[in-house]
Amino acid sequence: MDQQAFETKYLSRLNAQQRDAVCAVDGPVLLLATPGSGKTTVLVTRLGYMVLCRGIDPRSILTMTYTVAATRDMRSRYASLFGEDAAADLQFRTINGVSAKIIEYAGRNHVGRAAFELETDEGELNRMIRTICQTVNDAYPEDSEVKELRRLITYIKNMMLTDEEIQRLDSEIDNLPEIYRRYKNTLRQRRLMDYDDQMAYAYNILQKYPEVLNHFQDQFRYLCVDEAQDTSKIQHKIIRLLASRYENLFMVGDEDQSIYGFRAAYPDALLHFENDHENAKLLLMEENYRSTEEIAAAANRFVAENRFRHEKNILPTRGSGSPVHVVQARSRVCQFEYLVHMASQSSGETAILFRNNDTALPLIDRLERNRVSYNCRAIDDYFFTHRVVVDLLDIIRFAYDPRNEELFLRLYYKFGAAISKKSAQYAVARSKTGNRAIFEELLHAPDIRGPVQDVVIDLMQNLPQVKTDSAETVIHRIWEAMHYGRYVEQRKLDLGKYFILGLLAKGIESASAFLEKLDRLRSTMAEHRNSPDNKLILSTIHSSKGLEYDTVYLADVIDGILPSKTEKEAETPDDIRQYEEERRLYYVGMTRAKNDLYLFRCGEPSSFTDEVTRALPSPVIDTNDVFAPLLLPRVGKQFSDRSLGTGEIVAACEDLNLIAFPDGRYELLTVSEMFARRSTRVEYAVQEAKAGSPVADTAVWNKAIADALMMQLHPGGFVQHKSFGTGKILSIKDDVLTADFGQKGVRKLALSLSLQNKLLRV
Repeated sequence: MDQQAFETKYLSRLNAQQRDAVCAVDGPVLLLATPGSGKTTVLVTRLGYMVLCRGIDPRSILTMTYTVAATRDMRSRYASLFGEDAAADLQFRTINGVSAKIIEYAGRNHVGRAAFELETDEGELNRMIRTICQTVNDAYPEDSEVKELRRLITYIKNMMLTDEEIQRLDSEIDNLPEIYRRYKNTLRQRRLMDYDDQMAYAYNILQKYPEVLNHFQDQFRYLCVDEAQDTSKIQHKIIRLLASRYENLFMVGDEDQSIYGFRAAYPDALLHFENDHENAKLLLMEENYRSTEEIAAAANRFVAENRFRHEKNILPTRGSGSPVHVVQARSRVCQFEYLVHMASQSSGETAILFRNNDTALPLIDRLERNRVSYNCRAIDDYFFTHRVVVDLLDIIRFAYDPRNEELFLRLYYKFGAAISKKSAQYAVARSKTGNRAIFEELLHAPDIRGPVQDVVIDLMQNLPQVKTDSAETVIHRIWEAMHYGRYVEQRKLDLGKYFILGLLAKGIESASAFLEKLDRLRSTMAEHRNSPDNKLILSTIHSSKGLEYDTVYLADVIDGILPSKTEKEAETPDDIRQYEEERRLYYVGMTRAKNDLYLFRCGEPSSFTDEVTRALPSPVIDTNDVFAPLLLPRVGKQFSDRSLGTGEIVAACEDLNLIAFPDGRYELLTVSEMFARRSTRVEYAVQEAKAGSPVADTAVWNKAIADALMMQLHPGGFVQHKSFGTGKILSIKDDVLTADFGQKGVRKLALSLSLQNKLLRV
């Protein structure tokens, strides 16, 4: 196909920046593609341009993507555009897939049989780590700890950390360096490698055997890398080696969207691209086909404050839309209630996005109770297996079973009582042979003296209360009075689990009922099945990357969660890198929205949301404007409903108000609905009769009525009749009020008689 034909068929629908990227074939090129700019379309079209217009052998092109699913998607999109036969000779692989090819080729042709076999059984790797962790820490690790260890091992290997750097890693896992050392040795002894080792071995082979490197350089003279900002340090090193002879390297990414630092994503490679590759080109794709001008402008301003980035902008193509919405909420709890009420009214595809899956739990709990259907993206049961959650639930179970030796031996050292293992084992042994509970026996252990004895007595007094308190009180008692919170702080475990547990415990009458509720919630999450009919999506921001939604709510964006540390608290280089990534995470969340973006300002401070809202246009309030009160802060003000009583506005956005009533009920009402439902206290200044005048003179009474009620009764307003219920006023003429009472029909009432007999009130 000649250039003109290709341009007519494939390039005419692209913008100028996209066409430049498609035609940039030779030499090192970094394409920085902002959100919603069509990067996959460009990458696929560029492959077709290389083969059809430039005559490049498709077998010499290697396209690398981040996941296996992405390779399948890109191959499918190429085939749909250029035909299945055209896709047959192109190579779409993950970097792990490329590494496997390198190891296989080297073993077959140069270094003999591979020294190590790939262990693909994830369960076996988990069992190996669990055993090592139990040996090193003398404690059985929960599933969440094993999962965290796997993540840390991946991070260490992908970032190629030294022993000293491993020692400095901030982690909840005790003795991480020793566990990692034993894990490596165990794999080596069994002549196994995991997926992270696979890349390390491939990299070492390319360095050690020039003939292997030459083979792959000659085979793949053109390299394309998608989602380059998510690629790890060792992956970038492999790519750089493969590209080093011909330098035909095309990398697509955006460091502003690099949010996988915890998985060892290495955006520095994009920032250093021009220094690492001679004669490198830097191209931009900035036109955005997703978001409105207002959303794009807010996102642009926010991410521009990051220090480590290339300068670029989102250029919206869709025009103007709704302003960025800011929801004022009294607290995180009120934020959750607002979200659930909005969810029941949402139209179009709506996503509630958050930092971690802990936020999903109170939302799912409330959505289930309100029978609101929803879909979840990648929500797991990590919360229920976290050390803090397991410990708290174990303490509750131990209160009901105070002779359970297994529970006691898992818990005794977590109350800040300096109880020795010897004393704990003594108490367990004595309890087995006697009739006393373990804590009672512990008091008689030889080394339980002084302050330690005082703490044990305190624990003995608190433990029975766990069975009688409400669930919320139990959580607080364990955390404070039983000193478990001190243990969590000392070990630098996740303090946020306490808040979520307390929130889930609200309104539960007992600790045993709370255990049952958590079991139900865990089962609900495990058994939940998504439906294509559901338009409400719950997702972490990480899982939403690459996706878009009509409406987005960014939830739980508060200091301590997102960001985990504020800019002032970020002191070390690692802190600063983490802070910058969390800004990028917020930016990615913002740019998932097409039409409407909602940001929360809760009672807790939110430096990110505050920064965004300070730059938003704000209304000028004219005190003479009838709507001026609606533009002032309303959260905390009272509202009297004629049926539900006096409630408090606990969250508000534009004309919507979430009102908490004394009976625990929440109502989400517009201003007009509040006006219609308001309960108004009326005082009637009835004219007193003068001496000698007729007291019951109807004309005098009617005039007093007219004067007193002129401002209260009007067509369109509402009245309450003792027999007919609530009615809408249709007309008032002389002493006759006509109102529509719904099922009771339209009624004409004598106003003076109805008021005198207390049949009618405003």
